[in-house]
Amino acid sequence: MTLDRTYRLLMACYPRAYRRQYEDEMIGVLLDDAAPGQRRPAARDVLALLGGALRAHVRQAGARFSGDAWREAAQALGLIAALMLFVRDARVPVLHLAMFADGYPEGLGEPFVLWPVGFVALLWLTVAVSAVFGWGRAAAAIAVCCAVFEVVRVAEDYGQYSTVRNLWPAVLAAMVPLVLAVRAPRSATASLARWRLGTLAAATLISVGAPSIAQVTGADNATAPIYGTWIFTVGVGRIEAVLLTAGYLLFALVILSTPAVLRRRLLALVVPVGVTLVLTRVGLGTTGTFLERSTHDGVLDALTLAQWLTLVLAPALLFAVAVAILHQRERSGTQGA
Repeated sequence: MTLDRTYRLLMACYPRAYRRQYEDEMIGVLLDDAAPGQRRPAARDVLALLGGALRAHVRQAGARFSGDAWREAAQALGLIAALMLFVRDARVPVLHLAMFADGYPEGLGEPFVLWPVGFVALLWLTVAVSAVFGWGRAAAAIAVCCAVFEVVRVAEDYGQYSTVRNLWPAVLAAMVPLVLAVRAPRSATASLARWRLGTLAAATLISVGAPSIAQVTGADNATAPIYGTWIFTVGVGRIEAVLLTAGYLLFALVILSTPAVLRRRLLALVVPVGVTLVLTRVGLGTTGTFLERSTHDGVLDALTLAQWLTLVLAPALLFAVAVAILHQRERSGTQGA
């Protein structure tokens, strides 16, 4: 393989637009600096080209995500994610209070449901309310504390039981302060419109109240818990599962009903969370050699290096693919128009 061909293969690591503008010039300079008869690029040139490719991709990504549509999507996602995390953390504390009010003197009999989980749920609700009023920086600051709690909780679960089943809320929580810190031309309230905000409120109330409604009414007393492939509702009664599913569908409706430009970006932003959810709830099962987990005496083995790499890299890579497809589709649509 000639030196020119090798350099062109290395240039393939750069973004297409960058190559069209600079490829011939860069290769010409590299060939001029090459020694007579040299057939392989010097190590420093290879490292320089790969480092330049990485910087070019980072600059390109920064330019893409600096657009108004991405900023509005970030604000909207911050609000939706904060409400979903509030739902997740508040369900058990609300059930505890509902049982206490219904005549159970000790509620669930587990005081930790109000502290710290109940307090964190209130903080997530505060983040959502702040996002509604356009106080993005204040919401991001509070969300940092909540995200730390979620990450620590997952780390404790892994340390005790080697489980990463609840990793996806930690990933979503870590995204909230990042997206809320972004300044957008319009607030989440303006981007989503009033009826979608109302739908979000309904989704939140239904999802938070699902366990309490099922318990207080006794609707699930005669039903067996749901098991199997229900990712979100495993181990709950049928009525509670129906209410939870209705709440989740309303959250999905808000995202899917947004204008196309906003909807595509929202769906791309939730790809890392969705991939993490599928990997931890479906891919990392019990028994097997790669993604599936093996057990000893009923206790899960620790994740292997390959499993950790998959868990870390797959969400990031699929997010990059989703963004690339989105921009390619929009670029093709613009050219066609």
